Amino acid sequence: MRTKQQGSITLFLALILTLVFSLFFSLLEAARVQGLDRIAERSILLELESALGEYQPQLWKNYRLLFLDAGNDKGELDFAFLEGHWMEEARLQQKGAGFYQIALQSLEITSHSLATDVHGAAFEQQACKAIKEQLAAGAANALKQKLQEGEKVAEESLEMEQQWESAKDAMTKAESIKQDAEETDSKQQTQEVQSQPQKREPAHKKELPENPVESVDLLKKSAILTFVVENPAELSVKTINISDTLRHRKISPGNLKIPQNGISDKIWFLQYLNHYFSCKTEAGNAKLTDHALDYELEYCIAGKASDQENLQKTVKRLLLIRQAGNFTTIMQDGKKQALAMEIAAAAVGFTGVPPLIQAVQIGILLAWSYIESILDVRCLLAGGSVPLVKQITDWKSDVALGEEILKEKKEQTKSQKEGLDYREYLQILLLLVKEKTLVQRAMDVVEQNIRKIEPAFRMNHQIHGMQLEGLYSARPLFLGFVTGVKRKAGDYHFRESHLDFYLK
Repeated sequence: MRTKQQGSITLFLALILTLVFSLFFSLLEAARVQGLDRIAERSILLELESALGEYQPQLWKNYRLLFLDAGNDKGELDFAFLEGHWMEEARLQQKGAGFYQIALQSLEITSHSLATDVHGAAFEQQACKAIKEQLAAGAANALKQKLQEGEKVAEESLEMEQQWESAKDAMTKAESIKQDAEETDSKQQTQEVQSQPQKREPAHKKELPENPVESVDLLKKSAILTFVVENPAELSVKTINISDTLRHRKISPGNLKIPQNGISDKIWFLQYLNHYFSCKTEAGNAKLTDHALDYELEYCIAGKASDQENLQKTVKRLLLIRQAGNFTTIMQDGKKQALAMEIAAAAVGFTGVPPLIQAVQIGILLAWSYIESILDVRCLLAGGSVPLVKQITDWKSDVALGEEILKEKKEQTKSQKEGLDYREYLQILLLLVKEKTLVQRAMDVVEQNIRKIEPAFRMNHQIHGMQLEGLYSARPLFLGFVTGVKRKAGDYHFRESHLDFYLK
């Protein structure tokens, strides 16, 4: 049978043990606090990654763009809704207890960047990255060379417009000289007609084609689509509310600087637009079944409210580029230049002013080149190809026929084996659009299309990057107080934040 033994410790030993256990639990709690701090850091990182994982599905599905939609059903930017949604998900995951149990008290988006910031820099960066992952670099280099050649021709078209105006001025001056001469001759005509025998006209006078400058000038001001489209009644009649596009809306920017990664390049961006956007002749690769506009590339060029307005403006610009290319060709044809000189001499030769005659000759050649351009654009819209600068043997129009050849509703599908198709010519026109304007119009197209599915969608509500701040709390486990840790209502509080972007 065991007997109970009485024991005792000295007061000094009791104090020593108290100090030892206090030190032990203090160290244990301090280690736990450090662990809780690391867990809070990891938790805010996971919360941010989880938040960015809720990207806008339609943008990714149709355009391979990653943005977080921060808009609500009323079309307003609403961070509170997102923060509340994330808090609710976090609470569902906070179950049970443990040595490192920590609770999320609040989440806040302290800074953010939007797709529309810095003229759509994030949108352009993501678009370039998306297309680079799908196309080889050689394709962009080949396109770049073609676009550079096309850009030179486009620059020449601006100079030719000046020559065109000079030709019209020359004809106006010639008409003024003719009127002055007729007024002078009319005073002497009655006296001379009785005293002088009547002169006979030459029996065989060469018939020359009519000067086409005036008719082509009227043609340029007309609804040109009727001459280049086989059936104008089949053109798209879709329109958008231009007053609700990004350029006409008040847009609040984000407060976070977008990282410069060197991905953006206009040539790659043009490739992206060419890949995903539709035009008059072809659909794009976006998987949408309903588009706000059918001629999306043309909208990026013209920026008008309707498909027909955009096509009209695009065709007029395309005609000027083709006119410049055709003028280069016609200046290599001596016969056509000689014929133009004969027509010019017949029209204004009575002035006896060589500069006027030469200016009108250039105007006739430009008018002839424009008529040829209409046939070229008709060919392009029918799915054919046309070189930037054609060979003399490829010339199709006859200045003697004037507008008659344009009234023939025949499909002009024959083209050179080597040439640019309609989409490639659109790339040249897109290259001439200011980059900021081009990116903004591209965002308009994407926004209007997504609205067909989600009416409240806004591109200026799409988050590209953000800094998320979380407040975490934990209860003391071993001590009621640990020096150096901020406490509120008896708990430890850890405030952590993390910054991340969809594209760094």
